[in-house]
Amino acid sequence: MARRATLRIALWATVAAALAGVFAAYLNPHLVVDLANRVWACF
Repeated sequence: MARRATLRIALWATVAAALAGVFAAYLNPHLVVDLANRVWACF
């Protein structure tokens, strides 16, 4: 039972870290534009 709780906490921590990274990236508009240009260049 403790292993399941630990896994659930680790999963939520990973999700929270990913969301924090995305929100931090949007604080720098140049980064977002650069990433969009790189994605658009693939097409």
